[in-house]
Amino acid sequence: MERQSSYDARSQSATDYSPGIGISLTRPKFEFIMRPEAHRRIIAILTFLVFLIGYGILFFTGVTNIRHLLGNAISAYLLAWALYGMFASIPLSEAGTRFLLTTGSLVFCWLLAEGAVLVGAVDYRSLLGAYESGTALSVTGRQFDRELLWRHESHYEYEAPYQGNIGGALCIPPDPARKVAIRYDQNGFRNARDLDSAEIVVIGDSYMEGYFTPDKYLITTRLSELQGKSVANLGHSGYGPQQELAVLRRFGLPLQPKTVVWAFFEGNDFSDAEAYETKTRHSINDGRHNFWQDFWQDFWFRSLTRNVSALLFRPHHKCMPDSSLTDFQAEFLDATHRASTVFFASTEIKPISGRTLHKALFPILEAAKLCRDRDIRFLVAFVPEKFRVYHDLDNVSLTTEAIRQWRVSDLPTQVQQLLEESDPRIEYVDLTPALKAAARAGIPTYLADDTHWTDEGNRVAAETIHRALQHASPTGLPPRT
Repeated sequence: MERQSSYDARSQSATDYSPGIGISLTRPKFEFIMRPEAHRRIIAILTFLVFLIGYGILFFTGVTNIRHLLGNAISAYLLAWALYGMFASIPLSEAGTRFLLTTGSLVFCWLLAEGAVLVGAVDYRSLLGAYESGTALSVTGRQFDRELLWRHESHYEYEAPYQGNIGGALCIPPDPARKVAIRYDQNGFRNARDLDSAEIVVIGDSYMEGYFTPDKYLITTRLSELQGKSVANLGHSGYGPQQELAVLRRFGLPLQPKTVVWAFFEGNDFSDAEAYETKTRHSINDGRHNFWQDFWQDFWFRSLTRNVSALLFRPHHKCMPDSSLTDFQAEFLDATHRASTVFFASTEIKPISGRTLHKALFPILEAAKLCRDRDIRFLVAFVPEKFRVYHDLDNVSLTTEAIRQWRVSDLPTQVQQLLEESDPRIEYVDLTPALKAAARAGIPTYLADDTHWTDEGNRVAAETIHRALQHASPTGLPPRT
């Protein structure tokens, strides 16, 4: 009986799977049915990966400038909220409300912070700012100027420990024992008081501004004492010939001077002349001026937004000294036979092309014409680099092979000849011989770790210009009184 039953079972099984049999059976179907929780989990993971890719595109492709950084930050903020809205276990309307409240609070606080800048109550450059290469407006106390690019704010003053420009590049720390205290007049120039008129106007760059020199030792202060006349210092650091011409027009000529002294520096006056056109959006004579555009440009550099963003661009590593500058040094023996190390800038013997020379001198010729038309005496003073003054002195020892290979050009003579050929009435004085004579006598006329003059250098330059002004002008007329 058991065997029969077993057979019947096998027969029945065969019948079930044989074609053509009248018995119909449904085969089992193996379908994968995804649960709703698993489906949502996969979508969440894929969404999260998409957001990660978005963040990677934003931050790992590089940030080129502050506006680019701000765009990335805003995009990242919105992406974060979108991610929160998708994954939060709250209704979408509630997530939207939280987004609006949080964003509104942040915007309100931001408006308060920037409003303080708008009314002039705070300048975030003084709290967060530091000099950024090629962006002079990142330094507090400066304002945007369409024609001059930037200038010092009216009556701005500051005090800081001394640090030379070469010393800074060598990571020599500031010297707190040597304080630098500066105050500017209503137009942003180094004059002890606001001037309505001046008998002599001095035009130039940082050598005339003398931002390491106390007021009483400035070249213009000494020249005023020697001449017995009022002297206006219109020197401004970072300016080139085109900007100095604009200074003469805007600030010098309104003082109705009888004499204009134009200090031409053989160093960055050439590079400044070349770079000026690329830094300005309008030509110097187009006469257009957009007050609000200038205002917002000023606001942008003082703002919290820009200065916090710039903070992220600032290198966080310690100062890395420019070791190449150690190849450009010498030993200076002063009048007391004390030796000290002096450094030179790597650009001091950079060759100047004829085109660059003519471009730098053209604003001087324009200035001479402006003065001649107004019966104003015009004198050009050639300001030499430190190496030109020190290189062949008996009391200066060039201590490295690299500095011994340097050679000076005949640039002072070239400048004089070109000016005479263009306008014989332009007076000219080269400050090199006088500075060299003082240095040969053991008087350091240039700062050891900087490219600018010492207090004594200012004195020697003032005395040289004073003697030049004591001579009759090329017209044969005696000096005007």
